[in-house]
Amino acid sequence: MTLEELTLEIYAERVLTYFESKHLVVWAVNALTLGYESDNLYILAGLDNASTEEREIYFWKSIADLKLNIEKSEEDLMGNYALTIAKKAIRKEVSIEYAFSQMQKIVCASGYNYRYIAFYEIDEDLDYLNYNNSTIYNPGLTLENLKEFILEEMKIFVEMEGLNISREQRDKCYCETCKNLTSPVTKNKFQLKKPFRYTVMACEICGSEKLKYNSSHDVKRKIIEQSKKNT
Repeated sequence: MTLEELTLEIYAERVLTYFESKHLVVWAVNALTLGYESDNLYILAGLDNASTEEREIYFWKSIADLKLNIEKSEEDLMGNYALTIAKKAIRKEVSIEYAFSQMQKIVCASGYNYRYIAFYEIDEDLDYLNYNNSTIYNPGLTLENLKEFILEEMKIFVEMEGLNISREQRDKCYCETCKNLTSPVTKNKFQLKKPFRYTVMACEICGSEKLKYNSSHDVKRKIIEQSKKNT
């Protein structure tokens, strides 16, 4: 990781989570490893048993020494932190459990932004699986494959963010009849009992009701592949 990436991670942790000031010491050690030097940075790297206040003082002095001027909105910080955590999970630098818990914090802090909502849906399904062994969002999720499922979601998240895939594209379904990605539309249907008229979701291209929704990893992969072809 670059110094800017390491520093953005520190900023994001301070905004989103309970912050452990020992991370400032780790940041200083990593900065020194990258070849950066200053007296305050060396001091901070040695403050293993110091107070949070003392670590904070030398952290901000080090920031000034290194002339780091990183101005990011909370939204940008969350996005950078989410990508960092996901990539660390993929590289097995942090556990899936830890990465998933951090994603939950990001979901809440972002106001359930569409970019992170899949992790909320997995968490909801986990409650249902523990309660009655069923899911409402992710049909392929089980208690047995939970870690592998979350890891795959992390990989998908990183790819979608890297391709800057829009919400409109992410919301598409896959029609099993015409074999296209499609934005679902409502279709009126009628029957001889109440309610006489009701609505269903259908493919906007061929009208078929045989849709696979975007909570499916298979559909997300199709959306990624389509986006790659269009870039």
